Amino acid sequence: MKRVGIIFGGVTCEHDVSVVTGVQLAENIDKNKYEVFPIYIHTDGEWYVGKELLDIGIYKMFDEKKASLKKGVILPNKPEVMIEGSGLLGRTTYVTLDVAIPCMHGMNGEDGTLQGLLELSGIPYTSSGVLGASIGMDKIIMKNIFEANGLPVLPYVYFLRDEWKENQDNIISKIENKLEYPLFVKPSNLGSSIGISKAKDRDELMTAIEIAASYDERIIVEKAVEDIIEVNCSGLGRANDIRVSVCERPISWHEFLTFEEKYLGDAKGGKIGGKTSGGVKGSKGMESMGRKVPADIPDEQTALIKDYTKKAFKILNAKGVVRIDFIIDNAEGKVYINEINTIPGSMAFYLWNFKGELSYMELIDKIIEIAEKEHEEKLKNNYTYNSNVINANAEALGGAKIGKLGGN
Repeated sequence: MKRVGIIFGGVTCEHDVSVVTGVQLAENIDKNKYEVFPIYIHTDGEWYVGKELLDIGIYKMFDEKKASLKKGVILPNKPEVMIEGSGLLGRTTYVTLDVAIPCMHGMNGEDGTLQGLLELSGIPYTSSGVLGASIGMDKIIMKNIFEANGLPVLPYVYFLRDEWKENQDNIISKIENKLEYPLFVKPSNLGSSIGISKAKDRDELMTAIEIAASYDERIIVEKAVEDIIEVNCSGLGRANDIRVSVCERPISWHEFLTFEEKYLGDAKGGKIGGKTSGGVKGSKGMESMGRKVPADIPDEQTALIKDYTKKAFKILNAKGVVRIDFIIDNAEGKVYINEINTIPGSMAFYLWNFKGELSYMELIDKIIEIAEKEHEEKLKNNYTYNSNVINANAEALGGAKIGKLGGN
């Protein structure tokens, strides 16, 4: 039986959402195929392991309960988790992981940092790689790359927090010269609608920038479409083997989906454990939010969004399952790509369960299969090159004084 490490939590504003995704995934994984090994990262950066982490109730008063938990970390030089003082006589023990499923949202997990550790450890993992994950987290770089590859993005301006502090008038002029109100102001490296504000005039713009700057050093301001339709589509696969899901249209009474709408839905207190649509165990967050599936948009727009989804997936060298969010300017009938979520909430299973195409359990099987295939391909690469550089320079290096090499 394969041991699967499910990693969730994290030092991120999206910590709580990550916990929900991780526990929900653990409830839906096929226990006949996999041994679940939960790894929880607390907001203080400490890592914990143990089956008790699969009980959502433990997180309500975690600080009072963490003393009884075991600490463990993934080693950077082998596919193992080192567990402190858990063995006989309190000795350190080691557990090998066959595959890891990062369920992290936001910084310090979805942004390529965790993926880098998993690369060093040699553990197959289910999300996009370091490059795809880091680009997908940074709205500025992501939009630059999409734009360079011919994918339509909304007009935008970006700047640094220090630039804003040093010369606010210059930044405001830069924005107003390129863009017209209303505008959306966003931290470049956050998701889940955290730190995002809509500005209808200069005063609101200045307030919105201050909010975004409290979350990130880099701020992006983009045109806000007033007559808007939001559409989401998921991609699944790797390399050239990419499938796309049905399109969905989230329904919101507000001008954009808030954090609460995305992840709480009609769940009082974020309860986990019951059955939701399709027999899936989990929260009533993303999957219970008001939506139209398939999206009630023209066939031409549906085809275009699916095409853009596949192209964006390939451009960013994404892996596993992602969700890509689009904006339609209803007045102009134009489709814009908004952003990619390389670790989507609930793994976007609700987009693959339409008409029973894939159950959540089957989707988990699929992303594990993709992770193993990706790992196999990496093992085919040559990571060594025998050169004579050290031997040729051994005499010079051994006899030279520091500071004298190549100079006077």
